[in-house]
Amino acid sequence: MTKKRILDVATEEFATLGYSGLSMNKLAEKLKINKAMIYYYFKDKRNLYDEVISSIIELNEEEKKEILNSSLEAKEKFKRYIKLYTKTISNNPNIIPLTLREMANFDLGIENNIPNSIEQELVLMKQIILQLNLKEKYKDIDFYELKAMIIGTISSYYSMQKTPLKLSNIKDFDKNDTKILNYVEEFITNILLDALCEN
Repeated sequence: MTKKRILDVATEEFATLGYSGLSMNKLAEKLKINKAMIYYYFKDKRNLYDEVISSIIELNEEEKKEILNSSLEAKEKFKRYIKLYTKTISNNPNIIPLTLREMANFDLGIENNIPNSIEQELVLMKQIILQLNLKEKYKDIDFYELKAMIIGTISSYYSMQKTPLKLSNIKDFDKNDTKILNYVEEFITNILLDALCEN
């Protein structure tokens, strides 16, 4: 049993049950291991949860740096940054419930070391945005607000598309992740570039 396998299954379980709903005994049963094996890698449930959240925040960090340091035109860098976020969701759909739970603070909350990871990720996004030809009124933009707008729009739209509820007047993508994410990626990219940038 590898640490990665424990993290993968724990991510799925935390996404479904939340922190308080996850039992370490049930997690061990699902993994078909002795609970002591989990504690070999993680000192307690809180430590496991923090590693799950950290691993999500740090996904594709190298690819984000490559986008930033590329010779692409600024608008193309921004488009690739958004595309990378939707690709990350497509490959890791448990990000949505975990992100929404943490953003809404419905659960335990995160440890002090995790905001450092969030800050580092925000710095990368900020460096990409500042390369754009921003309108004067957006030169001092609140980057947390912008990040929340991007994450919130993509996460909410994806969730609405995947819900079993019958919603009227919503585009029908047949619950296809690729179609949903491509659509919302193009939407949020075009809206933000039109709003933020000089012609």
